Amino acid sequence: MSLAAEKRFERIVAGDSLDGAFFFHGDAGRLRDEAARRLADAAVDPATRDFNLDIYRGASVSPETLAASLAMAPVMASRRVVVLYEAERLTPTGCRVVEETLDRFPRGLTLIVTATIPDRSKKKFYLRLKKDTTALEWSAPRESEVPGWLIERAQEHHEVKLRADAAEALASAVGADLGLLDAELAKLASAASGGEVDRELVGRLVPNVREVDRWAWMNLVGDRQYMEARRQLPLLLAMPGENAVGLLIGLVEHHLFLGIAAEGGAGAVTEVLGRVGKPYLRFKARTWAAQARRWTPAEIDEALALLQVADRQAKTGHTDHAVIENLLLRLETQRMGVS
Repeated sequence: MSLAAEKRFERIVAGDSLDGAFFFHGDAGRLRDEAARRLADAAVDPATRDFNLDIYRGASVSPETLAASLAMAPVMASRRVVVLYEAERLTPTGCRVVEETLDRFPRGLTLIVTATIPDRSKKKFYLRLKKDTTALEWSAPRESEVPGWLIERAQEHHEVKLRADAAEALASAVGADLGLLDAELAKLASAASGGEVDRELVGRLVPNVREVDRWAWMNLVGDRQYMEARRQLPLLLAMPGENAVGLLIGLVEHHLFLGIAAEGGAGAVTEVLGRVGKPYLRFKARTWAAQARRWTPAEIDEALALLQVADRQAKTGHTDHAVIENLLLRLETQRMGVS
């Protein structure tokens, strides 16, 4: 979920207008359903909670029970709340019950629906929910954006500062499962000293923290420490999911932002990230600006050309190690000014 969407959700929870229908979807199920629970708690009157809060799951609720619950008036309160988790598992009749409720929405009702929409689904039920409700999506950011998501989540929800190298180590150890990442953040926040989580604490408390992670390795390349990057390459490629194509995609993005930083500094990087919808990468702006001082614009252009060559090699049968090692050697030759 983007930071802007999270802030929108926080405004909804803190506001007075909680009547109506809400649709929370996306594959980050733990965070999505946690948000549904928080909204329900905010909307229901605590004194009459037992009478005015119904919670169902799509696989187990009958259409008749769901219809009766949605039609029921609030009891000794101004609002009634119905939460429906896993709407993707409703029967066709159950879907029609929800749609008919949207057609003639009762006064004093808060309906909260969650779902994981199947890939490439064009089911009209989901389109209707997106159109006629307050819809928010909880989905995992791209792998390169996970550390930035962690930094913002730590600050906004756990009230601790997560250092950039700690965020990268955590992302490398856990992966892109936002629910698991948030659970680890909660553990780290409770153990943090002075309101800050550093890499040493991550190494002590989080399983599977790796000696080398892709973000630290890319920083070596950005700093033009090619021989150290070459030394660490076998360790990096031995990690699950790492391959030449993935590393090259990351390096291309890294060098593009180096080029922006070389032209306009950290401010230009931050502005571009805002325009292209990548706020999770803002934490890298100063790093790219510092690294860019080691480059000329012409050298960055040449590095991007070398990356294109390496990408073609990676896609035509060359071994991952040979492709990346050859790239690093050619970049080192460029750095030394050898033609």
